[in-house]
Amino acid sequence: MSAIVWVLLALAAVSFAVLAVVIGKHWKEIRLLDPDSIKEERVRKKRDELVAQRFERIKDGLLTPLKLSGQHASVAAKKAFHGAYLKLLQLDRLYAKAKAPGSEPNVSLDKRLKVLIEEAKSLARDLKWGDAERKYLEVLSMDKRNTEAYRGLAAMYVKQKMYPQAQETYEFLLRMSEADDASYAGLGEIAEAAGDPARAEEMYRKAAELRPRAANRHAALASFYLDRQAPDKAWPFARRATELEPKSLKYLELTLETAVRMGDRGEAEKRYERFRLRSEDRQKAQSFKERIDGMP
Repeated sequence: MSAIVWVLLALAAVSFAVLAVVIGKHWKEIRLLDPDSIKEERVRKKRDELVAQRFERIKDGLLTPLKLSGQHASVAAKKAFHGAYLKLLQLDRLYAKAKAPGSEPNVSLDKRLKVLIEEAKSLARDLKWGDAERKYLEVLSMDKRNTEAYRGLAAMYVKQKMYPQAQETYEFLLRMSEADDASYAGLGEIAEAAGDPARAEEMYRKAAELRPRAANRHAALASFYLDRQAPDKAWPFARRATELEPKSLKYLELTLETAVRMGDRGEAEKRYERFRLRSEDRQKAQSFKERIDGMP
């Protein structure tokens, strides 16, 4: 075997050894590195290329020198070795960048958390409570102070009437100063279920104060007062709900019910006409008409 072939084999062996050392050194990162942790598409593609084809490069690096001969083979082999060395350096810098604190992984983490939260919300809308809860808990395992996950969990617990779990979650949000209008509305529902109307009223009012332009918060207060036979207290909140969402048939019906209970015939007739024209529930409309006709 000629001296050139021996030189080429030696270069190939050195290339293989250097590549094997770097791959061995970073095997854990190669196995676990999440492509989404690289922000730039160009860098992501480079990472995929380097990792996914690493064995192909090893094979090509060993076989190509054996196919070459003469001076041309020597020059080509040197270029191949130099190119492989540069790729190894790029690979090393790529891993260092991926592991650097406060860099790309944080961007990827934020994206991952957003995806998980959207998945949890979708599952909750489909009433898949267990799957939704696991998604929210996965978020909290990565970010223990993620307020959106806590809010999602608490709302889900309230809908399932798991009031102790909801209460604990809402109280944690209060301690974090992250309670929003939905948190106070949830606490109001919990207080109602516990037979504490004074606290329920306080919580519903706080929810409405935090989001004064949210029709549902005013409607919740109106319903709360109607349930306690206090239509006079319910009226301003029912009226405000319809002002904020004038196209809502549900809130129109709430004001009609409130006006009838107050005994305000003029207000009841006015709202009944609007309700009659928009509602497809003829039986309910007829029931309101009979109640209005029976008013003094």
